[in-house]
Amino acid sequence: MRDTIAIGMLVLLLGGFTTAIADTLAPEALIERLQAGGLVVYWRHAATDRSHDDYDLSDMDDCEGQRNLSTRGREQARQVGKGFEQHAIPVEEVLTSEFCRNWETAHYGFGRYEIRTELYNLPIIQEDERREDLIEGLRRLLNTPPEDPRKNTVMVGHDLNLRHAAEVEIEEAEMAVFEPHADGARLLGTLQPDALAGP
Repeated sequence: MRDTIAIGMLVLLLGGFTTAIADTLAPEALIERLQAGGLVVYWRHAATDRSHDDYDLSDMDDCEGQRNLSTRGREQARQVGKGFEQHAIPVEEVLTSEFCRNWETAHYGFGRYEIRTELYNLPIIQEDERREDLIEGLRRLLNTPPEDPRKNTVMVGHDLNLRHAAEVEIEEAEMAVFEPHADGARLLGTLQPDALAGP
């Protein structure tokens, strides 16, 4: 009997997972939705040099103590910015974590950015209350539509923050696209930099 119940629960769980995947848009359709505006793009910072870790965050303006973008990461960021331009994807705000790898991703991609404390790297924070504030702050940002409904908001953040706030995991340089909604932000799909190659 227990085995039957366990199997039934597993089927339900897998069914829900399959439905969630089936509901997301293919890259071409996702780009078309972005062209129409009104969405929020959560962009995980581009590829980093994994031979270094964050070891000194006492001065966030000093990039030497942080894990920074690799040459490939800078190329990815430029590729994404060029892809947005080639596909005529309108961008209103570019928000970013204050970590160097994040604002450099925003800089190489769009040439402009605004640092937001809600995007600070979650694993660094030890206090439970502060961690919850970051998670809730990100949920609010993901569900805040651009002021101009014809444009999109871009946020350059970290992986673990998104996993906790939206249960979505993305790779370095990958983008998760959300639609603000009364019931909470809805994931429309994800994009790799290569998906934005010129039309």
